[in-house]
Amino acid sequence: MTEAELKTNLKDIKIECSAHATEDLEKVKQAMRMLLPEEMREDQEIKVIKLRGHAGNPINLLKLSIEGKSNVKRILAYLSTEMADFDKEILNQELDDRLGEENCLYLRFNKQDAYREEITLDSGDNTIKLVVKFVIYKPEPGLLRKAIKYYGLIKE
Repeated sequence: MTEAELKTNLKDIKIECSAHATEDLEKVKQAMRMLLPEEMREDQEIKVIKLRGHAGNPINLLKLSIEGKSNVKRILAYLSTEMADFDKEILNQELDDRLGEENCLYLRFNKQDAYREEITLDSGDNTIKLVVKFVIYKPEPGLLRKAIKYYGLIKE
């Protein structure tokens, strides 16, 4: 299958996570950047939004948005090479639960592992959330699955 045959396009990737008062903000930013290819890590501005938790504790919400098909392709290619086959198999099994409205793929990666330069899927709360937005020109059943497989994120 070629990219043209996919009938989809890549729009953007949004990466987000929280940092509690007990966490080093720079280390959390570093963990977020580990989801990007090395050549893209320093060029990306991470926005920090200061919030308060239920008990009044300070929480920082960190957000990173990357647009453009070529940038998104580079990130997906990087994730594809860094993710373990085991995680790709899990993603394949859970894919329907990870696809949302507006043709988005929702992933969560372990924040601690990312800081240690390991890309590991996780379903917990203390994670880095990554959302890939696809544009679909002609909807058809299974099209997103085909695109995600094409980019190497799932293994059957």
